[in-house]
Amino acid sequence: MDGIASPEFDVKTLFERLRGRLMELHPLVVTDVVRVFLEISLLPCEKRLWSLAFAFDEDEGRVAHLEARFASRGVVTDKDLDHLQGYDVEVLLPKFIMAIAPTNEDDAVVHRAESEPLPGSLVAKFVDALSDLGAYRTIEMIEAHSATVYLF
Repeated sequence: MDGIASPEFDVKTLFERLRGRLMELHPLVVTDVVRVFLEISLLPCEKRLWSLAFAFDEDEGRVAHLEARFASRGVVTDKDLDHLQGYDVEVLLPKFIMAIAPTNEDDAVVHRAESEPLPGSLVAKFVDALSDLGAYRTIEMIEAHSATVYLF
């Protein structure tokens, strides 16, 4: 099939695909939420993946956020950074979290991606950072109450 380019999605389409895939997850285990988030963020997009972030809300650490931002393919200036498109996955965690560490490294999200990112890529760096983050490692194997996706 020479000459047929793979489709490039816009950020809103990625958002809709992410929302749909997350609704299919049962149980809603955090590591699976992260895996789906990364798989969708790696799809071909008319904009380039600019940044990925993971953070907890101030609500006693019960809400985790995964964020992907996309920039135009041209030069990005400082003023453009305030207006990047993207999506945020708000993961509501149980009130009481018992630490459940994976039984071995193969159970971690960093080893469960369907397609391994190129070494040194933004996604590879993000995955490495998550695997070193004790707060993430504490929640990765628990079942979340919900995962809500917001477009910005």
